[in-house]
Amino acid sequence: MSRLYNFGLYVHDNRKTVVVFAVASLLLSVGLLSQGEEFIDGNAPPPTTDSGRALILIDEQLAVSASNSVTYILSHHEKTWQDEEFQNEVEAFVASIRELNIEIVSISTIYDDPTNQQVIATHSSVDGKKTAVYLSVADSESEVSDMIPTLRSMESETLDVTVTGSLIIGDDFDTSMKNDTVRAEVIGLPISLVILLFVFGTFTAAVLPLVVALLMFTLATAISYWISDWWFFGLTEYSVSMISLIGIAVSIDYSLFMISRFREEIAKGESTDKAIATMMDTAGRAVMFSGATVAVGLCSLFYFDATHMPSMGMGAFLAVATAMLYSFTILPAMLSYLGPKVNSLPVPIPGANRKTEFWKNLSTKVMDKPLRWLVPALVVLLLAASPFLRVELSAGGIEALPPDTESRIGFEILTDEFPAYTASSIPIVIVFSEGDEPLSVSYSERVEPLCQKINQIEGVIGVTHPICNTALFEQEFADWPEEAQEEWLASVSENIMRLSVPVQHQSGSDESERIVRDMMEIADGEEMEVLIGGWSAFEVELKDHLVERIPAVLSFVLLLTVILVFIQVNSILVPIKAILMNILSVSASFGIIVVVFQDGLLTDVLNYSAQPLDLVVPPLVFGIAFGLSMDYEVLMLSRIHEAWEETGDNTQAVAEGLQASGSLITGAAAIMVAVFFGFVLADVLIIKSIGLALMVAVIVDATIVRAIVVPSTMRLLGKANWWTPNWMK
Repeated sequence: MSRLYNFGLYVHDNRKTVVVFAVASLLLSVGLLSQGEEFIDGNAPPPTTDSGRALILIDEQLAVSASNSVTYILSHHEKTWQDEEFQNEVEAFVASIRELNIEIVSISTIYDDPTNQQVIATHSSVDGKKTAVYLSVADSESEVSDMIPTLRSMESETLDVTVTGSLIIGDDFDTSMKNDTVRAEVIGLPISLVILLFVFGTFTAAVLPLVVALLMFTLATAISYWISDWWFFGLTEYSVSMISLIGIAVSIDYSLFMISRFREEIAKGESTDKAIATMMDTAGRAVMFSGATVAVGLCSLFYFDATHMPSMGMGAFLAVATAMLYSFTILPAMLSYLGPKVNSLPVPIPGANRKTEFWKNLSTKVMDKPLRWLVPALVVLLLAASPFLRVELSAGGIEALPPDTESRIGFEILTDEFPAYTASSIPIVIVFSEGDEPLSVSYSERVEPLCQKINQIEGVIGVTHPICNTALFEQEFADWPEEAQEEWLASVSENIMRLSVPVQHQSGSDESERIVRDMMEIADGEEMEVLIGGWSAFEVELKDHLVERIPAVLSFVLLLTVILVFIQVNSILVPIKAILMNILSVSASFGIIVVVFQDGLLTDVLNYSAQPLDLVVPPLVFGIAFGLSMDYEVLMLSRIHEAWEETGDNTQAVAEGLQASGSLITGAAAIMVAVFFGFVLADVLIIKSIGLALMVAVIVDATIVRAIVVPSTMRLLGKANWWTPNWMK
């Protein structure tokens, strides 16, 4: 008897202790959740990058930063900002802002200098019917979060108000992420229950996987909260989304396979304790290998440490780990109490729990003429994957929010209608060394050449920071022009200095990327520590990071997956074939998301704008989808391998294995599709695209791959499927 068999007996004999453990873990989870979280901003460059570190230094050490700004766009359908009534209303609006209980650093309006063309271009639309009020508040986003609803609700008696700015945009992302998680659960769990009722035919059996899913979500989320402020790469709100996205699906699926095997054993007349032990030794073993293969895919995400993928990977890893924990403990304990009563409370659903020979008959038909079925299936998969050859990638941005989000509408008004807003600014952070005296002629002489080199870059408007003007430092600071004093005080702390470099091109454009690369080359040649910040800098770092690390990740995932599947089925060809099949299904999902999100196939239905895929989506989807596809492959191969060991007939083993796992995998795939569909309806585009990609991968894997490609290829390979050199057996 195996260790898993004995462990099943142990859980049966100690079921009361196991239940106490589950209750204790639930109470612990509630306690950890009540402590709150310290997630970092998942919509900003991660702190492991130079651009992210620059942003953190600016936020922590300078009073004014890009992360605590609010922009109000006030407009009138007839009047312009030059009309007295318009001006009076804007000034009244500004006065109401000053009355708020918030520390204001600055408020900028067009009336500060209404004859200055640069001020006009920055604060007025081309037609003059819209004007922008730029508000900067002290403290970080987390410290002013309680005031965000108030800042959003500011109104004018006669002017229309649209609010945007990085503080509002960041809050919209956070709110959307939380809403997306709740929406997915509200949609996914009820549909999953209906599918479980159809698969099992009884309410008692159907509700058990949901218990496991709820325990999983609570504990995994609690752990993510607990480690959010000390985990070495910093967790984001995306980790909770991944717990919901992956965890609910796998915990229900694992429970589905184990409960089904338990019911099979009970139907054979086995006692409850032996049924649990056999369940653990068969379905439990398959789930263990399945979880391991999913974990391999997720572990690949940790290698992308210059992105937020490690945070997502940690969320998904916690989900899979806690799903397996409860599937191996509380689930067999509940089944131990229920025994044959697991079939109680039948539901009157037509066709529920019906046994058919569909999968056996289909696989037999496919294996009779394998090439006739295999070739068209491969053509379909390759055609589905082909759009990925023309994929366009970017680092994303505010376009990830739905087009009807107010902060996005306001941002687009600024970029489209305000002449000076089309130019962006790239922050450069100089970190002081010990002994540096920034307010000195000698230090200015060190920095001035840096300013000159940056000024010579094509597309840079100009660096105007006081440090670039050595002549200023030959006089006392009090004698400087007032403008220069204000800029110095706002951009220099004890440890850093920030230079804002305006450029002629939008952040994220090819021209902006070229400017950033030139800046990085200049910074690398400096003796002082110089960090290039901003979203364009992060996009450059992200592209270089992915190009460098993707080959190693692919090799790691493929090699380790081959080893795991080999250990399970003791075959050379089956693991290689399984990997090739999974690559096909994942590639097909890549092609589909290009057509949907890049080409805009479903923009009206799913409420998004057609745009390039986020740079992290392909490696993220590969890491998750490859693991999930192997999940089904492992569960199916475990039943085929069982039949092979019993019969020694390859064709019969494939037919019986597919028949034994067919209805369960169909139900499991339907549950995953239901859960992922909830995320397809998400507001944040990266979550929407991941949800659709995973949904497509599961559908393709559970239909074309499992029904046609697997039986046809295994029939063509025959007994070679199970060949292994003697020295490896």
